[in-house]
Amino acid sequence: MKRCIYRRLMRGSTFTACMLMLSGLLCLTGCDQRELCYDHSHVSPVVINFDWSMAPEATPNTMVVWFFSSTTKERYRFELTGNGTSSRSDFDCRIMVRPGSYRVLCHNGTTDNNSENGETFYEYNLVTYEDAVLSPMNRSENAPLPGDADNQPVRAMASTVYAHTLDETVTIEPAAAGDKIIRFTPVEVTSVYDVVITGVENLTAGIDVSAAITGLAEAWNPAASAPGGAEVTIPFKLNHCGTDCLRGSLVTFGDNAPHNVRHRLRVFTSLQYYYDFDVTDEIHKAGNSKHIEIQLHGLKLPVVNQGGMSPGVNGWENAENIEILM
Repeated sequence: MKRCIYRRLMRGSTFTACMLMLSGLLCLTGCDQRELCYDHSHVSPVVINFDWSMAPEATPNTMVVWFFSSTTKERYRFELTGNGTSSRSDFDCRIMVRPGSYRVLCHNGTTDNNSENGETFYEYNLVTYEDAVLSPMNRSENAPLPGDADNQPVRAMASTVYAHTLDETVTIEPAAAGDKIIRFTPVEVTSVYDVVITGVENLTAGIDVSAAITGLAEAWNPAASAPGGAEVTIPFKLNHCGTDCLRGSLVTFGDNAPHNVRHRLRVFTSLQYYYDFDVTDEIHKAGNSKHIEIQLHGLKLPVVNQGGMSPGVNGWENAENIEILM
């Protein structure tokens, strides 16, 4: 079996001094078991294999494997780093786990935006950091959100997640019973929303544009293999894709069941006008919830004078409710 390094082991209880030495030295030497202690009765070898047939496009930097005890508060986290080439086959390796019954899951690690949260199997989830609604335009000031989302947290878009939670409890027997083999089949669990707005009038190079979609899931819950957490608003950048076209994409944890929340897309411009679209049907009725295309048409920007500012703007204005001076 190819060598594989796992970075750290987190515990929910105190181990013996021998176990601490074992886990620390293994982090330096790789996943192949070494004769580090005379007594190995407290740990058992577990072989981790990954089947990437359901995610052939995945190129993870690392893979995180969690063992949550079914009977105690103990939990173990292994971050598999392969041999440094980030080749998917290099994540297959042997690790050492204390005998017991566990709920087991995996997901890719070392991402830009995702962080791990929660201490039990059912609490554990992946979330992103708090963000500013205008961060895609590199602005920190506030901007208004739609009324039904006014109190929603603003979170950064997710990094793509490939994950698999085993359906059944895994029992690790004492080492004398031989290797326990665990096989994961990761799939892409995050969703990609592609947004295109055509028929944009008065679009010039001097206008920065971003957008935000409301009512999306705050987290990915591996125990349920479903989106979770509160409803949040996620901002993203809109780029010029022609003289009258804007395009952007965001990665999300999806839409919380029972899908009874309305989703608003609010477009923000550097001219301090905003524009609203209801994209609930595009999200709820999409044939493929993992890749949703939102195509919109019609957005009238004010004419930008040579000084780069729109005429008569004092704070944020809803362009649908006012007459824009042309």
